[in-house]
Amino acid sequence: MQNYQRKNNLIPFSATTVLVILASLIFISLGIARFFKIDFFLNFLPEITREMLDDSPMWIFYVYLGTILTNLVAIVLLYRRSMHSVTVSQYSAAGMTLFITYHFFSTDNIYLYEAIEMLFTLLFYLLLAWFATYARRNGELERISKEKTTISLKIQEGCDHECAYCPIPLRKGHSRSDALKNILANAESMAQQGIKDIVLVGDNVGDYGTGENGNLKHLHSFYDLIKELDKIGDIHRFTFLSVTTPMFSDKTLKFIKKSKRFSPYFSIRMYSGSDELLKKMNRPFPLKLYKELFINVKRIIPEAYIVVEILVGFPGETEELFNETVQFLSESDISYINTTIYSDKIGTKAFGTIKGSVPKNVRNKRAKALKELSKKKLNDFHESQLDLERVVLFENRSKGGFIYGYTENHVKIKTKWDPKLGNTLHKIKLTGINGSFMTFDFVEDGSFITHDS
Repeated sequence: MQNYQRKNNLIPFSATTVLVILASLIFISLGIARFFKIDFFLNFLPEITREMLDDSPMWIFYVYLGTILTNLVAIVLLYRRSMHSVTVSQYSAAGMTLFITYHFFSTDNIYLYEAIEMLFTLLFYLLLAWFATYARRNGELERISKEKTTISLKIQEGCDHECAYCPIPLRKGHSRSDALKNILANAESMAQQGIKDIVLVGDNVGDYGTGENGNLKHLHSFYDLIKELDKIGDIHRFTFLSVTTPMFSDKTLKFIKKSKRFSPYFSIRMYSGSDELLKKMNRPFPLKLYKELFINVKRIIPEAYIVVEILVGFPGETEELFNETVQFLSESDISYINTTIYSDKIGTKAFGTIKGSVPKNVRNKRAKALKELSKKKLNDFHESQLDLERVVLFENRSKGGFIYGYTENHVKIKTKWDPKLGNTLHKIKLTGINGSFMTFDFVEDGSFITHDS
C-alpha cells in the first residue's frame, strides 16, 4: 500500500531535478535551433539527429518538436512537484521512442556510434519518466499547499466483497490495511505541514483491521486506530469515508461521541433499501443490519450526520423495489442521500446485463426523486440543529468572497472572507436554515478556541 509519508530516498530529489532540468534544456535548445534553422547552434545538434531530421518526412520532424516541447512541460511540472509530471514525462518518452524507432527501421546502415547516440538519447527520456514516477512513489510530489485545510489519508485498500456492480476486487484485490505505525506517522507529517482536518479513506474503511496480505490477522482494530489518532494534538478533526461494512461496536461509537477530534459523520455505502435488490447486487449484508446501525448511531450520538449512498437503476430494479428503497430511506433517521446512477463497468459481474435493465430516462427520474427526498432529510437534520452551539472549522481559502466551514457534525456554514478565520476553530450558535447551509452567530465574539476550551 502506498503511504503518504515521505521516505528517506536513496536519490536526492532536488539535486537530481537540477541535473534533469539542465540536460532537458540542452535538448530543448537544440530542438529549437533545428526548428528555426539557427546554423551556429545546429553544429551542437547530434549528427545522428541532424541526419534523421534532414532525411525524414515532415510528420517525424513535428514528432521531434512535440517531444522536446513536452519534455519542457514535464520538467516545469517536475520542478513544481506536480503529479502531472509523471504522465507528461511518459508522453515525452513515448514520442522520443517513436522518433528513434522510425529512424532505426528506415535506415539501411547504422554505425556503432550512431547506435550509442540513439541509446543515450532514449535512455535520458526514459529515465526522466522513471524519475518522475519514483518521486511520486516516495512522496516528493504534491507537497501540501498552505491553503489546504483538509487532506485524505488512505488507511485501507481493496475489498473482499464481490458486489455485482463493483470492479474493486478485480482491480485492487483483497482488503488489506496499512500498519498503524505508518498511519500515525503520516498523520503526524500532515499535522507538521499545517493540515487541520484529515479524512480517513479507503475502499471500505469499515474493514480496517484486515491484514496486509489478504485476510491474515491484523495487529490492530479500527478502534485501536481511532484511539491512537485522537492523541495527535495538532489535528483539529478526523473524519472517515466509504464505510461498506455496517458494523460499529458500542465501544467505538461511544469513543467517537466523547472525542473532541473525531467527527460524528458517517458515510455509509448501502446502495439499496430493498433486500431483494441487495441480493441481486450480491451485497453481503441484509437491510436489517443497516437499520440497526442507523438506530444505534443515533442512540449513542444523537447529533450524528449520516449520509447514505444509493445506486439507482441497477438491472432488476423494478418500480416496486425502488419504492421499497424510498420507503426505507423515508423512515430512517438519516441526514443526506448521495445518489449514483448505475452504469456498466468492465470487470464487474453485472457488466453487459440486458435482462432487467432499467431505461436511462427511468434511472434519471428515480435519481431526481431521491434528490428531492435528500433535500427534505437535510432540512429535517438542520431543523434539529437550530439554536444549538457547535464548533466550526473554517477552510483556509476564499470562494467568491466567502469563507466556508463545517461543524463537527458536518453542518455547512459560510461567512464573508476573513483570512484570520482560516484553519481555525470557533464556537458558533446555529440560528437559521438557508438551503444547504445554516446561518449562525459567533459565540464569545468569534474568539479562537482550542480542544481544551
